[in-house]
Amino acid sequence: MRLAEVVGENASWGAYADTPPVVQKLAERARPQPLDLEIARHLQHLQHVCHQPRLHLRVEEERLPVSRARRTPVRAVAELVSHPGDWEHRTLRSIQPSRVLARQIEDEWNLYENRVAVRLVDHLLAYLAKRLEELRKIKEVLEASRDYGEEIRGTSFRRAHRISELWSTTLESKTEEDLARTMRQLERAQRDLQTLLDAPLYLHVPRREVVALALKPTNILVNDPNYRKVAALWRAWVKFGHKRHETHAQRAERIQREAAAWDRFVLHLVVRGFKALGWSASMRGNGWELRRRGWLPVRVQAESHGLVHLTGERALRLLPLCADLTTADAAATLAQLEALDDARNEVVVVHVGRPVALVDPDRASGWSMGQRAVLFACSPWGIDSEERMARLLHGWLGRAAVPCYPATKTARALPEWPGRRDWLRYEGDCLVVFRAPNDREMEDARAWSAAKAKDLDASAQRARAAKQAFATAPREAITSFRAFIEDARHHLSGLDECPICGSQGLLEARPGQRPDGSDATWWATCPCCKSEWGTRPCTACGCRYRALKVGQPGLDVEAAAHTTPAPEWPDRVLGFDVWAQPCAERPLDQFRCPECGRCPSASCARCSSCSGETHGAR
Repeated sequence: MRLAEVVGENASWGAYADTPPVVQKLAERARPQPLDLEIARHLQHLQHVCHQPRLHLRVEEERLPVSRARRTPVRAVAELVSHPGDWEHRTLRSIQPSRVLARQIEDEWNLYENRVAVRLVDHLLAYLAKRLEELRKIKEVLEASRDYGEEIRGTSFRRAHRISELWSTTLESKTEEDLARTMRQLERAQRDLQTLLDAPLYLHVPRREVVALALKPTNILVNDPNYRKVAALWRAWVKFGHKRHETHAQRAERIQREAAAWDRFVLHLVVRGFKALGWSASMRGNGWELRRRGWLPVRVQAESHGLVHLTGERALRLLPLCADLTTADAAATLAQLEALDDARNEVVVVHVGRPVALVDPDRASGWSMGQRAVLFACSPWGIDSEERMARLLHGWLGRAAVPCYPATKTARALPEWPGRRDWLRYEGDCLVVFRAPNDREMEDARAWSAAKAKDLDASAQRARAAKQAFATAPREAITSFRAFIEDARHHLSGLDECPICGSQGLLEARPGQRPDGSDATWWATCPCCKSEWGTRPCTACGCRYRALKVGQPGLDVEAAAHTTPAPEWPDRVLGFDVWAQPCAERPLDQFRCPECGRCPSASCARCSSCSGETHGAR
């Protein structure tokens, strides 16, 4: 809720992109809050009142046995004479009583001022319990930062740099010291308040006594120095710590606000993920259009009920679910998830907390294989939520926003292309471009098409002069060829841009054997960071998919893959620097097909089990 308030209800793309998607103002919340300071300042006065309260003497007159009577009022004799039932026996000179009117003097504990002190003890204990729970969450975040420091040895240096940069914008240098000091102070105050539960005043005042929030200005609360401080502490609690009891309508409204805040948090993660991947956005209607060189445009739209819809060559639907599924029944959760499987759209249920312990780790950790619906766990308290959302988007973009490869066109009657070119092939009626031609190659193609067009125009002019028939198809094919190679160059540009460091790589086109280029692939290498990327054919289902091999990760990826738990691979090691999921058995040279879930060897347990389920679902 606090993060949603910082960003705003109708935030722009830039507002989301500039705000880290983690709990805000951690350093401020780690320091003592106003009520914390008031407790430290006035708790000693509350302790004094509970142990040495102001009491009133309560005087009551009651008929008691003579043996119990200590004080008698003046009218006790008259009362005895008028009540013969209290006589034990009568003599000639006097009356021997069995009971007599006696005066009972007792201490009155249940004063208004004492009820204020006792109820304040209860209220402050409830406040401190919630406050310490919040501080323990902040402590978990700080401990996670230290754990990430240890985890850096098992993660790529690029992911470690991104996580560290996010930490630097979230935490201050003194946060840990402030947190430890605040927790010590509040835990000490909590212990002192708990001891007051056995104080004489707390034991004598009934628990059912209720005190209104607005205090009455009694003489004791105004004039007694200790009670005056108790009243000040009460007013501080009302101002900073009191939460009014919710009605059913208010509770329903709060739940709706929390759900709306979670919807905005999911959109926040999407925006930050695209920013981390280098995409730029522009407003289009009620959504955004995203672009990046070498990729097809993508449209992002947040619907009124919270659904985030991403559209490219395929569609991705992110369903925000403001609920923690950690304690939910795994079998029932899996059954409901399978019911969301959609052959047309990829469905991701984004829920609160940690990943669910499903039998299939791919479904539990947001890896969609064969259009299966998956779960994605995240939280504003998790520092890696943005990194994992960027990975999910990166993998989807590799399937939904990639230009069709290779660029092909049916070109009949095109004059034979002189010589052999590695970027262009004309066989039969199929004109195929395997990579974006460079400037020299484009000049050659333009010069050839211009020369051919000139020859064909001259031949047509001679034929007209001789009043002979001539074919127009070759001239139309040349015009179409010229437009096609211009479009193909734009279409295939960016394939050689390194997705890791942005440098220009060396692209190798692999034309394949089919005339239409349907079995063609490509592979590129970055001379700067040594990363490799491109398309690979699946040996199981035959589809082609994009794969990315990170160069110079700064660790032994194969060893890290074998020691990382299945639900955390490869997020914990490579972060979002992946397209298709690297196989955990051979992460350096094998990848899992996004359609069937199999790797080339199909020998590892995770790939084979997933593929069986995928084919069964189909």
